[in-house]
Amino acid sequence: LVIGGTGGIGKATCLQLARDGFDIAVHYHKNRELAEEVKELITTLGKKAIVVNGDINDFGLVQKIVEKTIRRLNTITVIVNCTTLNVPNIKFGDLEWESIQKHFDLNIKGSFNILKCVVPIMEERRYGKIINITTQYVDDPKPELTHYIIAKSGIMGFTKALAIELAPKGIRLNLVSPGMTDTGLIVDVPEKVRLLTAAQTPLRRLATSEDVAGAISFLASEKSDYLTGET
Repeated sequence: LVIGGTGGIGKATCLQLARDGFDIAVHYHKNRELAEEVKELITTLGKKAIVVNGDINDFGLVQKIVEKTIRRLNTITVIVNCTTLNVPNIKFGDLEWESIQKHFDLNIKGSFNILKCVVPIMEERRYGKIINITTQYVDDPKPELTHYIIAKSGIMGFTKALAIELAPKGIRLNLVSPGMTDTGLIVDVPEKVRLLTAAQTPLRRLATSEDVAGAISFLASEKSDYLTGET
């Protein structure tokens, strides 16, 4: 189950996990047309795919997402939460709590709702992989991103804390922490900022969605079964 399966990282993740042999539930919130396109691409790779829809801040809708996924795909062994919001730069003087709350709800409340529904299923199987997306900005903050960094710091703490609790039950929680990634989310970032950011990375380029999906692929596989609570 890939939450936010129509975004840049979400789509790349759906396709990579399909190549890895997984059937995929592609979650979307608003863009059904793109979700159906991703579904069709997965089926061309020879794997089964379904589309599921709902606001993950609504617990009842999350229950329906999980129920439909299990009904159509039998179970859920891996869940990847790629959903995100646009991240405008906001000076602290202009920052309203509403902006922080929106990011906090999506990252923390949304993840909480998903895990409340999925963890019992994984506990029964004594196996499961849960992968959340954070950001390198937690450790290397940039100006005017307080609302975003607060929420991503929260999902990092949430994931690491729950990883310790659920590890004895065979459930692994891990984080992928990319820097600036070349997706539609950075369309409003000035080219000068993109070039400067790329120049500061070891490879002198921004991450791609496929780069991030590759890391997720490893964490979703049995090759990473010893890892939990890692970033």
